[in-house]
Order: sequence, then structure tokens, then C-alpha cells
Amino acid sequence: MIVTHIQQRFGHQSLRRASELLQARETLSTGMEAVDDLLDGGLLKGATHSLSGQATSGATTLLYRTIASAQAQGIPAVYLDMEDLFDPPNAAATGIQIDRLLLISQTSLKRALFLIRCLAQHQLPCLLVVDNPPTLPLAQLKAALRHAPLTLVSLSPQPLLQMQVVLQCQLQSWQLNNQDIIGFNSDLCLIAHPFLPCRQRRMSFAVPREETDV
Repeated sequence: MIVTHIQQRFGHQSLRRASELLQARETLSTGMEAVDDLLDGGLLKGATHSLSGQATSGATTLLYRTIASAQAQGIPAVYLDMEDLFDPPNAAATGIQIDRLLLISQTSLKRALFLIRCLAQHQLPCLLVVDNPPTLPLAQLKAALRHAPLTLVSLSPQPLLQMQVVLQCQLQSWQLNNQDIIGFNSDLCLIAHPFLPCRQRRMSFAVPREETDV
């Protein structure tokens, strides 16, 4: 009776089962199985992500590998390079197809937000990266992305704790061959996630020398 009353007053689309929310949750693979397992499938489409880490932490490598994975899945990647930090050689080493990457360099925050809203309004599926933004109006971003097939990742030295998904990379150990450094191991910590009750989940991944963050 109550279902019929609500539907008559607010429309048949006003009600749906809570289980549909789980079925509707879509993810974007990072291209790294262990990271996808940590995230229960990958990055969340329609959500904001904070990926942080200092130089030589593995954060940039993880981001670049995710971009390469998106391209391999036929999903375009847009890179907003706020401070001209994009590194083409390292990006190519991780598998990014440089000629297919839409790179916007040294743009203003106002223009960046305008682009984000346009992509969201047109329901264009893509991976949108914002490299080292000065600040972000997170409430506006969450509202714009709520029903859009757009995955937003912000890369910064320190975690943006207001983001829906918060990941932090730290150098764990160096990989040595005799006295030569051939790479390092990175520790990845999941600090926050809207659908995972367990916090502070961790895993590690290897970064070879040719992909080493600088």
C-alpha cells in the first residue's frame, strides 16, 4: 500500500531497491590487479579520488599506469597539468599512448572546473586527471559527477581527505642489484572509500627504474 501511495504521488521512478545501488556501481580498472583488489574492482566511476605521495613514492607511476589501462579499455583520458609537471618519458614507459592523451597544460582552475562540468553534462565517459591543483571546490565536483560516467583523480603531494576515495603512496624499500638501484617498492594505503567499511587497507607494488618518479 505504501509503495503504491509513494509512486502515485512522486512517480514510478521515485522508488528503487537498495540492492540496485550495488549493481549500478561501476569501476575503472587501474591495470594493476592488486590495486584493483584493494579497491574492490578499481576506481569508482562518477566519483572523486585523491592520489597522493611525495617524489619517488610511486603515486605518479600508479596514475600513469591507470591512464594506460583506461586507454587500453577504449576510455579517453584528459590530463589537466596545472603546473607543467607531466613527464612524457616516464608516461610512455608505463604504457601511455602519448598521441592519444588529451593534455591541457598550465590552465587556470576556473577553466579546469568549466571543462569538468562540460564533460559531466555531456555524459562523456573518460578518466579526468587534475595534476597538483591549488584547491578544488569538492562539493561542486561531487554534485557534477554524481550521475556522470566520469572518473576524476587528483594527484598531489598531500592527501585531499575530502575526496570520496583517498589513496596515499609512500616509498617502502629500494630494489638493489649489487650496489645499483633498479627500482623501488611502494606502499599504497587506502584511507577512505564510500563503499568499503574497512579503512587503512594496504598493499605494495614494484616500480622499475625506468618508471621511477622524479
